Amino acid sequence: MGLHVYWENDQKMIIRQVYDLTWTWDEYLAAFAKIRQLGQEVDYPIGMISELGNIRSVPPNAILYGARGIRSLPSNIVLTVMVTPSHLAQSLLKIILTATQFKNIETAQTVETAREMILEKRKADLAETTTER
Repeated sequence: MGLHVYWENDQKMIIRQVYDLTWTWDEYLAAFAKIRQLGQEVDYPIGMISELGNIRSVPPNAILYGARGIRSLPSNIVLTVMVTPSHLAQSLLKIILTATQFKNIETAQTVETAREMILEKRKADLAETTTER
């Protein structure tokens, strides 16, 4: 039980964060420490997919802990996509993200869509960097 954090593949372009049915804030904070560690392994733009689909409930103080985790993300994560098939959960996430004014965080219904969103964002960021030189 808990949260799992790992590179999606050997290319190290996308970090995957997968939530189990139940988890604790200690596991959440440990997962974000692992995300920071992985992000520091590379010096190029990467993305993160957070799979929320299996969560049954969220421990108290979700906005406080969520904001703390998001603020701690490595700067080379150009887009985080929170994946859940639930329209209700997506709506709630969008309200929270709007209220907290976090940028570069989106929602999607599938991992495949999330992956496409990240790859498009990486391409745009790399093109912008090349143009600036």
